[in-house]
Amino acid sequence: MEYLKYKKVIVFLVFILLFWVSSCASTDTIRKTTASLETKEFNGIKHYKNGEFKKAFNLLKEPAAWGYKGSQYAIAFMFLKGEYVEQSTLLGMGWLGVAKEANVKEWSKQYDAFYSTATKAQKLKFDKIKDVYIQRYGLVAQDVTCRKSTSAKSKRVRIDCHKYNGTGVLYNIDLVE
Repeated sequence: MEYLKYKKVIVFLVFILLFWVSSCASTDTIRKTTASLETKEFNGIKHYKNGEFKKAFNLLKEPAAWGYKGSQYAIAFMFLKGEYVEQSTLLGMGWLGVAKEANVKEWSKQYDAFYSTATKAQKLKFDKIKDVYIQRYGLVAQDVTCRKSTSAKSKRVRIDCHKYNGTGVLYNIDLVE
């Protein structure tokens, strides 16, 4: 009986030690609240529409990295047009490619139109960066789901994304090719 008592204590201490060691280990996983990401996306898109590209980019880059499709779409065009960031068709197509996961017909048509005019070499680069961005910032990679809705007045598609557990790996956004 005494043996079982000591065994339980030893098992408990080992559990505590393992928990403590694992909690001290370095990890790339961080936590973020969904509300803060949604607020940044909403305000970032508002600044983008007003032509305030620096403010827009600084607000949109975090939700885009966490998988929020509206942010990714706006950042795609910032790169494609060179608005605040250095113009880059490659980076813009990467962001537009990952934003397409939202299944918005207009976004897919835009991507396909740009893609169809590219050279074979450019298409290979676009495919590669799109795949990398989906692995980093995609719905599955960031544990995000998105819902489409249409405004009755404007008929514009709105994408509402939600990050389930609020954790994930946050990758830096490439600013140059």
